[in-house]
Amino acid sequence: KLIIIMASVLLISATLPLATPANTKHGAKIPQHVDKYISRFLKVAKYEANKFNIPVSIKLAQGILESNAGRSQLSRKQNNHFGMKWRGKGKYAVYRDDTPKDRFQAYETAWYSWRHHSLLLATSKRYKHLTKLNRMQYKKWAYGLKKAGYATSSHYAESLIKVIEKYNLWVYDMPIFGKL
Repeated sequence: KLIIIMASVLLISATLPLATPANTKHGAKIPQHVDKYISRFLKVAKYEANKFNIPVSIKLAQGILESNAGRSQLSRKQNNHFGMKWRGKGKYAVYRDDTPKDRFQAYETAWYSWRHHSLLLATSKRYKHLTKLNRMQYKKWAYGLKKAGYATSSHYAESLIKVIEKYNLWVYDMPIFGKL
């Protein structure tokens, strides 16, 4: 039975589409900056997913969306990859968002941004109920983030889902691919 299970896992993993430039939804190529972003942060996203039960696909999609795959000024200059607002501690930078002078958290490194985002989702009353969901339920996560008020865009959940499906990020939520 073990041999049959192992063979099935290998067969399934060999046929699953991975998020590579040659193999995205509808055969579209992943833009180079997005591919580099995924490559750069995939290991961090997997680690955070395993530690806090947040889908890899959600972490990557939010990072891609909120930071323009690491090309936004906020992510380049303040290492803020998730649009995290300043909460009264540490350094901040002022950018126009909901108001002309919104304060955004500045981080020493991108890793601190990724960890702060995970801690927010895992411990905040607004979001921590989401960590009880199965990590493969990225759509429920996306709609849950929107409902809890993560972003002001009325299409935030749909935007996350579009990024996840366009780049096949959901694959990384599957147990065989999600472990470090």
